[in-house]
Amino acid sequence: MHVDIEGATRIARLAAEFDWTWAVDDLEPFCAQAGWEVVELDQTGASIRTSFHVSRPESIMFGRNRSMRYISIFVSDVADDATPMTVVRPLLDEGFTNLDVALTALLGTATSAEPEPKAALRWDLPKAVISLHLGVSAIHLHLKSPGYQAWADEPEPEYEDED
Repeated sequence: MHVDIEGATRIARLAAEFDWTWAVDDLEPFCAQAGWEVVELDQTGASIRTSFHVSRPESIMFGRNRSMRYISIFVSDVADDATPMTVVRPLLDEGFTNLDVALTALLGTATSAEPEPKAALRWDLPKAVISLHLGVSAIHLHLKSPGYQAWADEPEPEYEDED
């Protein structure tokens, strides 16, 4: 299983330095700088072909009302269903650890970390929130709008029983 550490760190650096407004209009210039291609764009997001050296060089942008919420990118190969988890999991764990080391060297200590089995690391930066996610069959890098992340971080309102 290949993990594109060089590609992930390059895109994290680009995302951290990019002059985001988080409007859909940012997508084409960001993709051009990344060497990516927007394959399809509609009201809810976009499909993107990336330059990552992985089995699925794909990315998806999720948005709403002409604004982007986040971009999710495969930064590792995607394990096929026939490969046993006893083989896949150690490879994903090693890849995640190597990405953690590389991104920490680039971005500093993560702002937050979630433990196994759905490990995640997050860096809250001024222009973008960058997070790394260990999934069941692949590793994803997310580039998020700081505004969307703040909204997602808000606690759910507690409703009192009306008895």
